[in-house]
Amino acid sequence: MRRHARQFLERYASGVFEAIRAIRNRQYFKRQFSPLHIEVREKLFSDAQPMVIQSGPFQGMRYFDEPVWGSITPKWLGSYEAELHGVMEEVHAKPYDTIVDIGCAEGYYAVGLALLHKRARIFAFDMDFISRGQTRRLGRLNRVEHRMKIASRCRHQDLKMLSSGRTLVVCDIEGGEEDLLNPSLAPSLLQSDILVEVHEQQRTPSAVEAKLRSRFEATHLIRRVSSENRLHWIEKHGGEMARLLGKPLILRATDERRSNGNVWLWMRSL
Repeated sequence: MRRHARQFLERYASGVFEAIRAIRNRQYFKRQFSPLHIEVREKLFSDAQPMVIQSGPFQGMRYFDEPVWGSITPKWLGSYEAELHGVMEEVHAKPYDTIVDIGCAEGYYAVGLALLHKRARIFAFDMDFISRGQTRRLGRLNRVEHRMKIASRCRHQDLKMLSSGRTLVVCDIEGGEEDLLNPSLAPSLLQSDILVEVHEQQRTPSAVEAKLRSRFEATHLIRRVSSENRLHWIEKHGGEMARLLGKPLILRATDERRSNGNVWLWMRSL
């Protein structure tokens, strides 16, 4: 019965389905991570100081303490997706006019990139209504909300319409990248820099990556980035945070629960 109800909602009431899923996901993540969040917050931030990201490409960015998609502690520490910190250095060095963040979650990249690129227009998309609200609040907290437009679903026509000047597209949409990042339907992608997290189907490993490479290899310089454990990051960047938290806690606080070996493609337009 539940399966049939789910299929009905997905097909005929997608908005209701997405809202129910958003609420249930937050309830799950709150149960999973709240004790860790409390423990890290009490050791890392005093009541008097603002909560800010401690290191990494968005160091100094104001943050909040709310249930998000997964654990929030890697973002507080600045270790979140540390594999991409080198990519973020390249992104920071290029003066983008437009940044499109598809699958923005609570706004980590949308707001962080708005702080790095103070003249860029920021367009953030997420199907999760709670995430959209959090992105708005995070934008206000960092005083960049006037440059941000936030919406639900990103379509090919949105990419065609929004891309202007030097454009960066950041995409993490849990498997939807194969359909959306299609330059035949959104030709502006051929002139955009693209950072995409690749989500493979278990039965066809590397098929999505191969398809994306074939679409962009003639127009982009493509680099593959794979997920790593956080031991090296802790040794190199942990410093005072490791002293405050202790090794067992910082290991838990930097754990992003990535069990399947995440892969990103960083595709720079030639």
